[in-house]
Amino acid sequence: MPAGSWQSVTYGKGQFVALSSTNADPNEMVSTNGQSWTATSGPAGPWTALSFGDGRFEAVSSAGQIDTSTNGTQWTQVWNHSNYDFTSVAYGNGHFVATDSALGAVAISTNGVKWGRLFPAPNTVAKWGAVVYGIGEFVVLDNSSSGYIATSLYGSVWTVHQLSPAHEIDGATFGCGTFVGVGQSSTSTANFISSTSGTTWTTAAAPIDATSHWSAVGYGAHRFVAVDASGNIAWSSTSANCSAAIPTSPRQVSGNINNGKVWTYMHPPSSAGGAPVNSYRVNISNGTIIKQCSAPVYFEPNCIISGLEDHHVYWVTAQSHNRFGYSAPTDPEFVIPVASSAFDAVTSGPVVSGGEPVVVQVTGIRANGEGIYPLSPITVHVGATIAICHASPFGECLLTLSNPPVGSDSIYATYSGFGRSYQSPTSNVTVTT
Repeated sequence: MPAGSWQSVTYGKGQFVALSSTNADPNEMVSTNGQSWTATSGPAGPWTALSFGDGRFEAVSSAGQIDTSTNGTQWTQVWNHSNYDFTSVAYGNGHFVATDSALGAVAISTNGVKWGRLFPAPNTVAKWGAVVYGIGEFVVLDNSSSGYIATSLYGSVWTVHQLSPAHEIDGATFGCGTFVGVGQSSTSTANFISSTSGTTWTTAAAPIDATSHWSAVGYGAHRFVAVDASGNIAWSSTSANCSAAIPTSPRQVSGNINNGKVWTYMHPPSSAGGAPVNSYRVNISNGTIIKQCSAPVYFEPNCIISGLEDHHVYWVTAQSHNRFGYSAPTDPEFVIPVASSAFDAVTSGPVVSGGEPVVVQVTGIRANGEGIYPLSPITVHVGATIAICHASPFGECLLTLSNPPVGSDSIYATYSGFGRSYQSPTSNVTVTT
C-alpha cells in the first residue's frame, strides 16, 4: 500500500476506494482486487468514513466535509461546516445518513448531493460514533458513553433507546440478521454489543485486554471481524445459513380516518426474511393508550382500529411478521380522527393562553383515485400569519405556531389539487394575555 494514514475504505462499481484520515498527499488510493493499490491526489480530508449506495460514493470528514463521487476518483464537495465532526456514513432504503460526534446531529440525504440535519437525541449529550443499516432501519450509536442508541427507517424520524451499562461505540456493522457495535466500556469488560432488532442489545466480553479500544468491525464470509487501536483482531463466526431472519418493515403505510376510527393500508415489505410473511400488526398510540389490529396477508394488507377520540392526535406504526418475529416498526405517522371527512382547519382549542402555541389540525385533504394526495403544499392562514405543510399519508396536517399575537384571529386552509381549488370553512382562535 502507498504510505499514508488510511482509516476508511468501501467497495462499489468494481473497485475498492480508500481515503486518508490526514490531509496529506496522497489523499486517496484505489484497487480493483484489494491487493494492488494505486495512489492518487484525491480530495483533501481528513476523511473518517466512506459509503457506497445508489451508484455513488459518499465521504465524510472530521472537519465537517461531505464529498460525493460517481466514479470514486472525481469528487464534488456538497457540505462543508467545520462545527461538525462526522464519524460514519451509511446507505439504505434510498437514503444516506451520516453521524456527527460534535453536535450530536445526523445528516440526511436522499440523493447524496443535497443534505439536511436532525438531532435524534439531546445534542448536549449524544455524540454519534457510528451508523449502520440493516433489516430495513438505520441505527446510530453514541461514542461518548451516554448509552444512547437511536433507530429510524428513513432517517427523518428517530426513536431513542438507552443502553445500560453505557458503552462508547466507535464502529458498527450488520450481518446475518444481527447488528454489532464495538468500542470501549468504562464500567465493564464487555466492549462488544449486538442486537437482532436495533432496540434491545446484549453485551459480550473482550477476548483480550479489557481496556482495549475497538475501533471498527465488519461482516463477511460468515464472520464478524473487529480491530482495535493496538493492532489486535477478533472474530466471531455465525451460522453458514443466515436465512433465519425477520422481515423488513411494511412499505407505504397510509389510510383513511373516520368518526373514532383509523383504517390503515400498507404494502408488503421489500424482504420477507427467512420465512414467508404471515401477518401484519398496526399499532396506534396517543402516549397514554396503545391499540392494535392485525392485518392478514394480502396485496394491500389493511385493518381498522376503533374506539378513538375525534380531534385527538394519534401515532401509527406498522410491522411485518414471519415465524422468526416482528420487523422494526415503520416511522410514526400522525392521524387525527374526525366525525366529518370534509376539508377543515381547526385549533385544538378556541382559546389559547398568552405564550402558549396555537396547534392547527387540518383534516379532510382529498386524494385522487390512486390514493395520492396533492403534491402542492397546503396553505394555512391564521390571521396575518401563513404557514405551509404537506399532507401526511392519511391526508392531514398538524402545525404548531409559536408565540401567536394576542387577540382574535380567523383560521382557514387552502390548496389546489387534481384540477380544482379547495378552501376550508373559517374558524376562530382567541389568544389571551
